[in-house]
Amino acid sequence: MTLQTSVGVGAEDFVADEGLAPRPKTSAKSDIRIPALDGLRGLMTLFVILSHFYGEVPHGFGYACVGWTAVLVFFVLSGYLVGRLIIEKMDSSNFLSVFYLRRVCRTFPTYFAATLVILGLLWVIGDVKWLDRDPKFPVWSYLIFVQNYFLVQMESPGAHWLSPTWTLALEEQFYLVAPFLLMLTPRRAWLPLMIGLSLLGLGLRCGGVLRGDLSLAPVALLPTSADVLLAGMILAVLVKDDVIDWNKYSLHVRMTPIICMLLTFVAQRFDGGVVGPRFEILGPFLMSIGAAAFILTLVKGAPEAPRFEGRVLRFFGQISYSVYLTHLAVLGLMHGLILGSLPDISTPAQIAVTTAAFPVTVLLSWIMTKVLEEPITEWGRRHRWVS
Repeated sequence: MTLQTSVGVGAEDFVADEGLAPRPKTSAKSDIRIPALDGLRGLMTLFVILSHFYGEVPHGFGYACVGWTAVLVFFVLSGYLVGRLIIEKMDSSNFLSVFYLRRVCRTFPTYFAATLVILGLLWVIGDVKWLDRDPKFPVWSYLIFVQNYFLVQMESPGAHWLSPTWTLALEEQFYLVAPFLLMLTPRRAWLPLMIGLSLLGLGLRCGGVLRGDLSLAPVALLPTSADVLLAGMILAVLVKDDVIDWNKYSLHVRMTPIICMLLTFVAQRFDGGVVGPRFEILGPFLMSIGAAAFILTLVKGAPEAPRFEGRVLRFFGQISYSVYLTHLAVLGLMHGLILGSLPDISTPAQIAVTTAAFPVTVLLSWIMTKVLEEPITEWGRRHRWVS
């Protein structure tokens, strides 16, 4: 979710396909941003808020439950960005030290600040009626990024205000192993290896879902989410190798997200219109392919890209990490302190409090981004790659 969005060589391909003057090619390394990817992250952040505020509450709207789509897009986007970075910088003599230092600087300060404050609030508030009664995970699981394993073991999201953090734990685990996946493998074997691991992950998820072991979150574990995370890395390899004439297949690429979404909904219809085994197994696989194709259209400068370059979407992309960590706590705390109840939207008062929680979340997240994330991230960037 938090890797820097970067431009790829050949980013003008789809623009040229539309008869517009192509932008000149550059060496385009990973420190050059693609505004549209920031905007995509911002849109997915809004999807998460919409889902948790107006969808996943007792009287919520079903059509607002789009958070699962956002999570999958975040995973694929992270895979693409980290894959590009590894490919470009892996030959640096200080690659691993700088890579992990920059990841720590970008994610740890905000994560630990938000997590520790929320844990402290839960301890101070204690056992009140407006807190969820879900079984709690050990505090240490949040501190070492293994809460996703407790989610599967206990079949519970744990403390509700911290429930989104399982996705961040999964990404941190992915960051640990991703560099070695490419560094220890010959370049010609990258694609076969990652495709094989993706299919293995799909098979493991299939087995887990059918056995009932992954009923709550089929992609919560690193092995069972391999196809989703590696979809982004596979895209990174394809873009960096630059052996495919994307102009030739621009229509196919732009249609792929639509086709994948339709196939996902077909799988759900076969499950009776609910979240069933077909959807849990095939949904992440299909949506990750669709997300990768859509990211490719943005990277290559397709006509869709400018729609994601607006200031509003990019703003939410910039504060996305803090929003993701704090929005449920803000929502729950405001409903509890003002109305003495769990979040819902069944009454005008509840709708008003939920709506008011949005600007409060945005303001808090902006402050955290400016005070914590951006300064420490910038300090991390001062550590340069050595050729």
